[in-house]
Amino acid sequence: MRTVFGFVVLVITLSACSGGDVGEDPSKSSEKSAAAETGSASIVAADYSKSFDRAWERAGEGRSPTSACAGVVGRAVGMLKTSATDGQPKADALTALNACYVRAMARYVDERLAAGSQGSAPCMDLLKALPVHRRSLGSFMDDVGEDKADYDRRLNDLIDDKVRAACPDSATVLLGA
Repeated sequence: MRTVFGFVVLVITLSACSGGDVGEDPSKSSEKSAAAETGSASIVAADYSKSFDRAWERAGEGRSPTSACAGVVGRAVGMLKTSATDGQPKADALTALNACYVRAMARYVDERLAAGSQGSAPCMDLLKALPVHRRSLGSFMDDVGEDKADYDRRLNDLIDDKVRAACPDSATVLLGA
């Protein structure tokens, strides 16, 4: 667990130094199925798309997007801390944060809890992935003046029903409550 967290922090730090990507409006949390249907191209702006596409692809394969999201979050945080104080660059960076922290993780949860998944394995996978995702990526929200609890609420809005149905014994932990 420490190794994964250390890797995520390293990737985010390196990404923050490499410049900025761009995104979309982070308040669009009602786009549950639209994100899965449209792919990643319409979720973030072009500057963030290459890194985000990797995270989106991983999530669609049922693999945690956290390490791939580290690059997106790092770039967005770097942009917000250095140059994006207003206008489109700020909106794009905030959208990129939302896209990875909320939407890519929601897609991962959807894939892991898909109808074909059997037994407790998907819940165990989520017990490993969600806390790491929330801690490692969420730790950067305060650095840029974002409310991590708001991002957690948006994520939970998208995954709550599925998590409670598939993993009732661990839903409280999975939802961060």
